[in-house]
Amino acid sequence: MPTTPLNLLPNFDAVNAKPVVLAPTQTIELWIIGCGGTGSFLVQLLCRVALALTAQGRTTKLVLVDPDHVEAKNVTRQCFCEAEVGLNKAQTLALRYSAAFGVTIEALAQPFKPSMLLDSPYETRQVLCGCVDNAAARQTIAEAITPPRYRSLGSAWWIDGGNSQHHGQVLVGNSSSVKLEDYSMDTFCENLPMPTVQAPEMLTARPEEQGLSGQSCAELALANAQSLMVNPQVATLMGRYVVDLLNNRLTQFATHFDQQTGTMVSHYNTDASLAAVLAHAVNRPERA
Repeated sequence: MPTTPLNLLPNFDAVNAKPVVLAPTQTIELWIIGCGGTGSFLVQLLCRVALALTAQGRTTKLVLVDPDHVEAKNVTRQCFCEAEVGLNKAQTLALRYSAAFGVTIEALAQPFKPSMLLDSPYETRQVLCGCVDNAAARQTIAEAITPPRYRSLGSAWWIDGGNSQHHGQVLVGNSSSVKLEDYSMDTFCENLPMPTVQAPEMLTARPEEQGLSGQSCAELALANAQSLMVNPQVATLMGRYVVDLLNNRLTQFATHFDQQTGTMVSHYNTDASLAAVLAHAVNRPERA
């Protein structure tokens, strides 16, 4: 679901936005956490990113994480075919795209755990692409990159994608701080507030996640019906965020779109934009 109301007013902060500049690293790990509606479309895009990074001489690996298996109902809305029904989502995508592109892909057929990141060398740049659909899973991603669990603030980045029927958003960040002074915007920026700081409501479980909605599975499916094209658009935006981040060109921390109106707006890396989103984070009742 979209985590904040979609504001369709144009934003002209782009001219003053500061790019994120990362310390150079030789090795890149691109994690896709959740290989369903959005994640299954994102894998192919990140394989192409991996090929481009490899051509630059950078060692690149994809890591796919999902405990679920392909069901017949997934074939319509997710990037799977009938022959893959019954197979683990992460493993079948890894097999398919490693064969197609020759890219190194590791598949973990289990829920994501923060401890999974601790085995990687310090000099590895890890980008976590969150494509999960529940608050508990987002909490594990937040824990994975929040000090003191992670080695150093800013080492791992989290790009999160979410959507409802016709709306979607992508949020990016690496810091749990809600203090504006922790985000320098002089000529470039090194830190941005991570998705759960920008939108604390992401960590609040919806009634259907708690089994409290009182609706049947069929009723929930009808209530949460989604456009066939909304997940691919979220995946495309996430892929673009990955490319811009790794090439020191990322100048925004959030993008929202509405397919019914054909509108897309972003929030840019400026003091004013960050001050607004941090004020939202501090004042949300969920933080109490």
